[in-house]
Amino acid sequence: MAGYGRMSDEMGRVRLSPSGRPLHVSQAKSNKAFTQQGRGLKSLVSQRNNIERMTKQNTQPTRLYCNGAILGYKRGLRNQYNHTSLIKIKGVDSKEDVEFYLGKRVAYITKASTIKNGSKFRVNWGRVCRSHGNNGVVRCKFARDLPPQSIGGRVRVMLYPSRV
Repeated sequence: MAGYGRMSDEMGRVRLSPSGRPLHVSQAKSNKAFTQQGRGLKSLVSQRNNIERMTKQNTQPTRLYCNGAILGYKRGLRNQYNHTSLIKIKGVDSKEDVEFYLGKRVAYITKASTIKNGSKFRVNWGRVCRSHGNNGVVRCKFARDLPPQSIGGRVRVMLYPSRV
């Protein structure tokens, strides 16, 4: 590249002026301090960009829950036990996977027409008690039993409290 009249460094990269145009050999040799100042400026800018990248906050908050579906209540052939609900957690397909979710909190969220505590949303909290079967379904007990219209609805399985 040096043979074509442009100033290049040892690696063969063309040196640029602060305005971004390539420097000619005569320009670069006549003002070495200028090129060194430009290189220092470039390194300062790259350092600032690295710092911004490290300190920049994500635009979206981190999601601290997994989705789940309400399958129904614990039941036998003739009896139904409304105090225990069956929940299928998304991505959990075996009894071994359920172990991570034991003790985690579950939120059933509904929307009401009246505002209470500054919000129209109501939350019924519960906990994952144990597994149910071999396919990743869990049993949950809620503070108030889930209503029958919640069957087929969605819950949030929070990733806290941690047992690790």
